[in-house]
Amino acid sequence: MMNTKRLLRKMLEIYSPSGKEEKLVDFLQPVMEGLGYHTKQDETGNLIGRIGKGSTQVLLLGHLDTVEGEIPVRKSGGNIYGRGAVDAKSALAAFIGAGSQFANSSDVEVSVVGVVEEETSSKGAYAVREDMSPDYVVVGEPSSWDGITLGYRGSIRLSYSQSVSKTHRGEKTPLPAEEAVSFFHQLRNTFDSTSSGYNSTDVRLTDIVTENEPFRDTVDMTLDIRTSTDFNREELREFIRNHGGQASVETTRHIPAVRSSKRSRLVSAFIGGIREVGGKPSFKLKTGTADMNILAETWEVPIIAYGPGDSSLDHTPDEHLELEELSRAREVLVVALNKLEESGGS
Repeated sequence: MMNTKRLLRKMLEIYSPSGKEEKLVDFLQPVMEGLGYHTKQDETGNLIGRIGKGSTQVLLLGHLDTVEGEIPVRKSGGNIYGRGAVDAKSALAAFIGAGSQFANSSDVEVSVVGVVEEETSSKGAYAVREDMSPDYVVVGEPSSWDGITLGYRGSIRLSYSQSVSKTHRGEKTPLPAEEAVSFFHQLRNTFDSTSSGYNSTDVRLTDIVTENEPFRDTVDMTLDIRTSTDFNREELREFIRNHGGQASVETTRHIPAVRSSKRSRLVSAFIGGIREVGGKPSFKLKTGTADMNILAETWEVPIIAYGPGDSSLDHTPDEHLELEELSRAREVLVVALNKLEESGGS
């Protein structure tokens, strides 16, 4: 049996921020081949491994990349520290280990895919959704070993830029920086929810830069909007038309919120898996956005997110994983896949 903890440590020792996943792919591909996977890299850089020969198609999709900020890899008190320990190399390691148990299956084919650039453009997930048609999808993100994530909020990023001829500071003419801050507050007052959590919409100011040039004043601002299921994109367009003024305001494509039903064979399989491993299943709705949103736009199949770890440690300098969680998550995945194998996709 493959040592999943050892695999995770080696994965963490390979620093792979978005756009620089090649070394991790070069390491993982022969490892997966040695476990019985048939592997390939697609044109996007995704690593795809298939195992088993059944008609039921199960996709376990994790991401190879991490956010920037290397953390020295070390073990301490049953925990392992390193960038990606939680988000989300541990889930991918558990996927590889669990899937390897189905090399001789004639009822299920397991595809383990490591996608690129989840933390930035999600181009890996966009490529996969055009090329595959699974029956069940599990996205590798931290939910804790006994948790099942059913949904994520949507997202839009907004870029605001304005550059005007310089005026005397003693005049009443609003400065670009003042207009940018005013735009942000009006946007927040219009769209921010009074509630919090999955059912809310939040507007966050993530970056603002001003330039005081000899003859011009310039401001560039970036906003992050996390959207609820009832968010209206046309209302945002109308707001920009009415309040953008002289600024150039651009938005990224809206990634809609996603929420899966509890009533699916996939969810039932994971509930059974968690119980058999000794846990009490819980359901989660996340306030962030993940590749699950992108896949659910196209695939009308049961989809959840699952993986070991505490998601509050995502992207933090203290990112670490309790190694026992990794073992339990792998066990849950094996049980859940067995249940899907037994059901034959019915």
